[in-house]
Amino acid sequence: MVVVIGWVNIALIVIMGSIYPIKQVYLKKFKEQGKEKAQNWGRLYQFARKAHPATGLIILAIGFYHGYQAFSLTVWHTGTLLLYTLLLMAVVALAGPRIKAFKKHWRKVHRSLGGVVYVLAILHIFWRNLL
Repeated sequence: MVVVIGWVNIALIVIMGSIYPIKQVYLKKFKEQGKEKAQNWGRLYQFARKAHPATGLIILAIGFYHGYQAFSLTVWHTGTLLLYTLLLMAVVALAGPRIKAFKKHWRKVHRSLGGVVYVLAILHIFWRNLL
């Protein structure tokens, strides 16, 4: 069961990370071909935006459960780093828009942490006990 929920979480992380490329494709289609041709991409992007916060919470919940079942949340390995980076992403997303000095740049930080999450996910899949 631990392995299955781990792979479910990896799939959700990939889906969550696709929101930015979907937006870029939508904007490109909209600019080049007009509103009618970009409509399906626009719907997909709006759905992804609405589902993003709830899916993020699901990823965190599954990650905590997966980590608790596999080892514990106090043993340091690549999965622990991945989970805490996901938690940091959530904190940035929740607190970023509310902190005046951070208001303009929180999305860049959130997106950069997304790249770190991808790297840590790959490390966790292939070299789980690297640390």
